[in-house]
Amino acid sequence: MQVQELLLETLESLRKEDFKTLQWYLSMEVLAGCKPIPECRLEDASRTVTVRQMIESYREESAVKVTVEILKKMKNNDAAEKLQNKYAGRQTAATSASSSAVAPAAPATLLAQQGSVIIAPQFTSSSAGTLNITMNNK
Repeated sequence: MQVQELLLETLESLRKEDFKTLQWYLSMEVLAGCKPIPECRLEDASRTVTVRQMIESYREESAVKVTVEILKKMKNNDAAEKLQNKYAGRQTAATSASSSAVAPAAPATLLAQQGSVIIAPQFTSSSAGTLNITMNNK
């Protein structure tokens, strides 16, 4: 599930007054480094527009962190924990999917001028396969 969907699901679970309170908090600095969203951008904004504003203002990871923090301030710890767990689960699933499905690497060419040094990649995996290295001295 994408971050936008997680945030939307969270906002849709809020009652109307709680949603307005969340928007009010978004217009303040909730986390250091996350600038407030101007009230005019949130005024009469739907839940989907609010999510879009959050993603544009904070990017995905920070939008989740800000939302969790606001939910905690609102004493809605259940929703905060649910969002945090779903986001963490999403990251874990993405990491394990990307590490388990390793595609063969495309051939790479590294060039250096005379006297330069090329630092080759380190291989830490124990997977079997063929590795061809060709060095030309021109």
